Amino acid sequence: MDSVGSPSLDVASYYFNIYSLDDMKKVRYAVSMFSELFGMSRFDQDSIIRFTLTVRKNYRRVPYHNWAHGFSVANSMFSIIKHSKTIFKPNECLALYIGSLCHDLDHRGKNNKFMLDTESPLASIYSTSTMEHHHFNQTITILQQEGHNIFSKLSSEEYKQVLSNIKHCILATDLALFFPNKARLAKIVEDDQFSWTNPEHRLLLEAITMTASDLSASAKPWELQVKTVKVIFEEFYEQGDAEKAAGRNPIPMMDRDQPDQQAASQVGFINGICIPCYSLLYKLMPETKPLLDQCKANLARWEQLNEQQKKLRENKATPS
Repeated sequence: MDSVGSPSLDVASYYFNIYSLDDMKKVRYAVSMFSELFGMSRFDQDSIIRFTLTVRKNYRRVPYHNWAHGFSVANSMFSIIKHSKTIFKPNECLALYIGSLCHDLDHRGKNNKFMLDTESPLASIYSTSTMEHHHFNQTITILQQEGHNIFSKLSSEEYKQVLSNIKHCILATDLALFFPNKARLAKIVEDDQFSWTNPEHRLLLEAITMTASDLSASAKPWELQVKTVKVIFEEFYEQGDAEKAAGRNPIPMMDRDQPDQQAASQVGFINGICIPCYSLLYKLMPETKPLLDQCKANLARWEQLNEQQKKLRENKATPS
């Protein structure tokens, strides 16, 4: 792989279209974004390229939680960091960006509940945030491979701090942790107690920023949102099929025999998770307003579709 140039101008846009890049171009862009954020004085370019190629290889070919998703979340984090220039310190940015790129490594296309219910070996190792712990461990495994330690020039103290922060960032993508994190941060903001010098407050903001990047498909222009939702539901349905094969009933959202549930589940998801996340982020980082705006616009479209589907169901149920 030859020298990596600058990424295109719109790569810092919150609405960047990741579908315009093939898998290898995504690798180039991921390295370019790293270089643009951090420069190369503290890093070895060959190690960054090797690391990124190995990260790409360790995302499985599942419908949604694949390399394209890892790249997309890193790109959204890049955009947030670029737009809110001085909010995060350099080593916090490092943890946020690498944490985003690696946050779903080796995802099997099944959620934590499925892992617990099927008594997966991973669930016996990690009883909470099962997959997130695994994603972090995969990150460490890659860093430990020869020629892959992108942090080799950091001091031992910085190295420990960055790894600890990456773990915090990856675990924060477990939506089960989003709710308590959001509740704590919202209370601090509501009480006008948020302090940029308080390490705990900064960690909470990092956690919410990770969720915002992870869910950024909900804040992309409508045609990109719909394209992503299609692959998300394909992965849901594959889990639902596996649950049926094991003699269990999947929830309606994961049942491919109930495709008319898609709009309703999107309305619930955006209302219950995405809007609260982007609203809270906007209060502390006003530069992220485009994410909130587009998310609200998408919600309005899903609500419209949901109403149409409700009427269709009612008409079907009404005897002629």
